[in-house]
Amino acid sequence: MIARLDLAAIHDLCLALPRFARVPLAHLRHLNPGQRQAFWLDEISQSLAKESSIAFVSIVSGTINGFIVYNDSPWDSEITGRRIGTVEHIAVADGDDSGTEILQELLGELTRNLADRGTQCLVCKVHSNELRAIHALEQSGFLLMDTLLDFVFDFSRTPIEEIKPPRQDKQLKVRRAKPADLSALMAINEKAFTGYFGRYHADPQMPPDTATKIYAQWVRSAFEGWADWILVAEVDGRIVGYGLWRKPLEIEAKNSLSVAHYDLAAIDPEFLGRGLWTALMFDGMRIARNYAQYLVGPVHVCNYPVQHTLQKLGWRISGARHSFHKWLN
Repeated sequence: MIARLDLAAIHDLCLALPRFARVPLAHLRHLNPGQRQAFWLDEISQSLAKESSIAFVSIVSGTINGFIVYNDSPWDSEITGRRIGTVEHIAVADGDDSGTEILQELLGELTRNLADRGTQCLVCKVHSNELRAIHALEQSGFLLMDTLLDFVFDFSRTPIEEIKPPRQDKQLKVRRAKPADLSALMAINEKAFTGYFGRYHADPQMPPDTATKIYAQWVRSAFEGWADWILVAEVDGRIVGYGLWRKPLEIEAKNSLSVAHYDLAAIDPEFLGRGLWTALMFDGMRIARNYAQYLVGPVHVCNYPVQHTLQKLGWRISGARHSFHKWLN
C-alpha cells in the first residue's frame, strides 16, 4: 500500500529507519549508526516541514518498507525559467527482494501527483552504491547527468602543520573577498564555467546559458551571506580566482557533526598551472580548522586536476553521488 507521509507520521518512520539500506552521511566513516539515524531523521523532518513537500511511504503488513520525499526547487526554477523539483529522499528497506519495484511504485505515485503541480523537471541524487534506487530511477525514465566524488579531509589524521605548503607564486596574494570584488568574480565565472561538464551542461533540455547563470547566482548568493568566507587570489593586484567555504550547517551543529564545507572554486583560465587553486585551497583549510575537524567537498568525476591536488593535500575520496534528471510531460 502507498500512503501519504507527513510530520504526523514521523514517529512510525523513525522506527523503520534502522531497517533501511541507505547509509546517510556515508562519506563520514567515523560516525556510529545512532548518529547517522538521528541526522537523517532531522533531515527528513526538515523536508516534510517545507510548504511544497510531497511524500509517500510504502507499507506492507503495517510496516514501512520504502519512502520518498519531494520538494520544489525555487532557486533552480528561478534561474532556469523551468519549474524544477527535487527528490530529496528516496529509500527502501534492506533485504527486500522487491526493493527496485517498491521504489518504482513510489516514483510513479509522486509523478502522478506532480501532474497538477506544473513541475517540468525532476532531479534526484543518489549514492553510487544505491543500486536499487539507481535501477528504479532509470526504469522510471530518469537519465544520468553527472557524478560527483565526495572528498573528505580529517585534521586528526593529517594535521595541517604536517602538510607541505604549496609553493607560493611571488606575485600571488590570497585575501578575504570584499563586496566590491563581486564583478571580478562574475567575470571569472563567465570564462571558467562556459563549456564546463556539470549536470546543467549535460542536460540538453536545459535552456542555453543555464549553467553559467547557476554558477553566477552561486557566487552572488555567497556575497549575500550564504558562504561564511570567500577567498580571492590576486596576481599583481588583479583578481584571478576565488573559493567559497561554509562553517558547519545548523543541522550538522545540532547533531555534533564537526564538518566544514568547501563548495566551489574557480581560476581564470589565463592563470591555470601556476598553483593558484592549491594556494586558495590551503588557505581555506587553515581557516576551516578553527571551525571543524572534518572538511567535505564535491568534485566532478572528470575533474582530474582538482582530484590530484586534493589528494596531495591529504584529502581522500569517501564516496560518490549520481545526479539524475527526468523531464515530465
